[in-house]
Amino acid sequence: MSTVSAVNNAALDLTKKQTNSEAAGSSLDKDSFLKLLTAQMKYQDPMNPTDQTGQLAQLAQFSSLEQMTNLTKQTESLARAAKADSAVSLVGRDVTYMNEAEQSVTGKVEKVTWVEGEPKLTIGGVPNIDPGMITEVV
Repeated sequence: MSTVSAVNNAALDLTKKQTNSEAAGSSLDKDSFLKLLTAQMKYQDPMNPTDQTGQLAQLAQFSSLEQMTNLTKQTESLARAAKADSAVSLVGRDVTYMNEAEQSVTGKVEKVTWVEGEPKLTIGGVPNIDPGMITEVV
C-alpha cells in the first residue's frame, strides 16, 4: 500500500465516522484529529518527510481545538447554573407570563422542577411553565 493511499484511507475512515457522527448530532472529536495526525506521521515518506512547520501547525490547531472544547463545556455548565439560579430565585415571587393562548397571566411562583435538564416553574398551580415566558416580576 502506498503512503498516499494509506493516509487517504485513514482520512476516508475518519470522514465516514464524521458523516455517521454528524447524523447522530456530533462532529469529529480530538481523538479523531490525533488519529489522522498519527496516520500522517506513520505513513510519511522517509525520503521526503513532512515539513516540521506543518506538524507544529497541526499540533497548535489540536491544542486550540482542545482548549475551545473545554471552554465550551465550561460555558455550557455556567449557563445551566445561571438558568437554575434565576428560576430558583423566583420562588415566592409574583410574576406575569404569557400562557399558551398568548394571554398575560399573573401568579405566584410556587416551585421549580427540572424537565429534561431544563427548569420549569409552577405558577398559581399551573405546572411546566418555561421561565423564558415570564414578562414581568412584580
